[in-house]
Amino acid sequence: MWKIHKIIGAVSFCAALLQTSTAMAHVKWFIDTEKVVADNFQAYSLTDPVVLSWIALAFTMLIIATFLDGKLPSPPIVSSKLRHDVIELLRICTGMSLLLTAYDGSLVAPHYEAYGVFGTCLLFLQGFIGIVLISNRMIFQCAILMIVLYVGIIIQFGISEVLEYCNILGIALFLMFNSFTTPALQEKYKPYSVAVLRIFTGIALVTLGVTEKLLGAKYGEAFIATFDWNFMANLGAEIFTDRLFVLSAGVMEVVFGCILILGVVTRLNTLVIAVFMLLSNITFMFQSNQPAALIELIGHLPIIASAVILLFLGYGQRLKVTTLFDSPQKSATADLSTPQKVAA
Repeated sequence: MWKIHKIIGAVSFCAALLQTSTAMAHVKWFIDTEKVVADNFQAYSLTDPVVLSWIALAFTMLIIATFLDGKLPSPPIVSSKLRHDVIELLRICTGMSLLLTAYDGSLVAPHYEAYGVFGTCLLFLQGFIGIVLISNRMIFQCAILMIVLYVGIIIQFGISEVLEYCNILGIALFLMFNSFTTPALQEKYKPYSVAVLRIFTGIALVTLGVTEKLLGAKYGEAFIATFDWNFMANLGAEIFTDRLFVLSAGVMEVVFGCILILGVVTRLNTLVIAVFMLLSNITFMFQSNQPAALIELIGHLPIIASAVILLFLGYGQRLKVTTLFDSPQKSATADLSTPQKVAA
């Protein structure tokens, strides 16, 4: 019972802090996109040398990651208890993120402010899902409701916008595959749970990189100018303009997402992603911008928990690009050697 009280206390504390940052919560990129002045903005062309260089570098990194996948040592299989604990972390973090975001009047992400009767219904649904996930009840039913919620958000905001957060679908399917009560269904789908989580997280990262940093570069540059995040220029690399910094960040986010989708060097890739997410929160804190740090943390909770899942359970040969080049006999041997009880 004391654990439940602690969780409720933590949620209440975060909700109180979140209430102080409402003015910033309903903007994208932590800036008011309607007030961004685009007069001085100059978009890159696909034929610009710097863009072509980054494209070549991105493909090179993907090739190297695929090559290294079979060369790196395989980490040991984690215990059943640790596997249970990291799944619990995903459940609690996702529940808290959904509940706190709903409390602020937003759906899934702070800048998706619900509107109208339909949006209000989705808010109540999201809050309910968050509470039930935190209380560890009806996980399978919650997974289904998360899919319903995501479809509802698509209806309200459009598929192109909500695709940025399709990792919610990955979490829903992960929880569903691990909560089947029918042994036959569990045996069939549970081995794919980590792979599905990985792929949908990768799709979300690729979409965020494209929409928010490559296609939405003017907002990224406005953010960099506002919060002084161009550490390359601060280190003395004056050639690294805000424009180039946003392009580089977008390409790297796409690369990280593609590597997740391909299923190669999953743990190493996830570790790098986790470090960058942690640094973003630390940077806001060093800048004494606690409201932005809190919003960033709440929005990242499901991704952070997913990263922990991939770090500890990111093994197996399911839905990996490298299996396409394996012979049928080798693939069958790999499947037999993959531990089914640990969601390979």
